[in-house]
Amino acid sequence: MTFLKTRRELRTSGFALIEVMMGAVLIGLIAVGSVQGLGRMNRNAASNRVITNARAIVQRNIDNALSVTATASSVPAILAITSASGVVYDDDAGAANIVSVVLQGSSTVQLVQGTLTRIVTAVSNPDSADIRQITFRIDYVYQGRAYSYSLTSMRAIDT
Repeated sequence: MTFLKTRRELRTSGFALIEVMMGAVLIGLIAVGSVQGLGRMNRNAASNRVITNARAIVQRNIDNALSVTATASSVPAILAITSASGVVYDDDAGAANIVSVVLQGSSTVQLVQGTLTRIVTAVSNPDSADIRQITFRIDYVYQGRAYSYSLTSMRAIDT
């Protein structure tokens, strides 16, 4: 058993400097690409959370409009007929008719605010029933871009 290596074995053992450098470059490129990908996924997730909150606000108001008791002699404010362009509606009793779309954690720091618009129009029909088309739309700005989300439903006034 000999521990001495021949000159040929010494030349072929280990890595060449160029191989190590190419490996480091490849690992670096993969790391940079991964970090960029994770950053993009995080931005997309944050944007989707804001969109989900906006949808929940609009859906909550549509649900309220559909579930409130309304008769011909007593029409609640949420079902009052508006102009075709609608009126600003404040469902959270906040200041200046601004709706909080996203709050920071459990505090009251508003990260994204929006304007909620309520549009209620009468729907003509052959039975002359009091049917109303209700639309809620929220407009907000997130990361410098304007967004809008709306839902529309129909509601007949109870007789």
